[in-house]
Amino acid sequence: MIDAAAEDELIAPAWWHAEVVGHELRTPDIAVVTVRPDQPYPFLAGQYASVETPWWPRVWRHYSFASAPRSDGLLSFHVKAVPAGWVSSALVHRARPGDVIRLGPPAGSMTVDHSSDSGLLCLGGGTGIAPIKALVEDVADYGRHRTVEVFYGARSDHDLYDIDTMLRLARKHPWLAVRPVVSDGPTNGLSGQLPDAVRQYGPWNAFDAYLSGPPGMIRSGVDALMGIGIPSHRIRHDSIEELAAAAE
Repeated sequence: MIDAAAEDELIAPAWWHAEVVGHELRTPDIAVVTVRPDQPYPFLAGQYASVETPWWPRVWRHYSFASAPRSDGLLSFHVKAVPAGWVSSALVHRARPGDVIRLGPPAGSMTVDHSSDSGLLCLGGGTGIAPIKALVEDVADYGRHRTVEVFYGARSDHDLYDIDTMLRLARKHPWLAVRPVVSDGPTNGLSGQLPDAVRQYGPWNAFDAYLSGPPGMIRSGVDALMGIGIPSHRIRHDSIEELAAAAE
């Protein structure tokens, strides 16, 4: 096993150094961070990486890739600074182009099954829209277009920080529908909680479901989707435990 691990490390290093090449503050506490790894970084849309910053050595947090693999090799993450969040606050408020972070290997199984013709029902809450956007790009890149329905949830219209990008994708791809859902305050989109909004549409029995967002949203979303007839084996999301750890 030791020899096999050593051989694998020659092919896939234990971690990658990645230089920050872009830092865009979308809201006072959400940043889009773009990095250039020092070596090729193979991953699939919908996966995530563990991230370590130079300000908090040996403290790792998980962040989903915000795009499908790109020809230029760049990686983007959507990061929300949370109270007492060492890594998230550093990435949002301290990181600047030229800084170097470390990335662990890609992980996660919230990926598209390209052998299926099923539609994709995607629920993205807050910065959980990042891997949903990656999944949409993956479907577009693959070339066999399938129906994709995206419900993008936030507390207010202001918190829909990536809605322009998602609506631009919807205008470009006729197989894609994007519906913003706001839980608090006035909105031009749908009002209420994300799972409740999904129930207004459908039927969804011919769709595979993908959920990304806070742990509470994942739990309520899974319950809602199973309640409207989507079996659990067709509902994909990241581990609740890993999501909770990323929010610390």
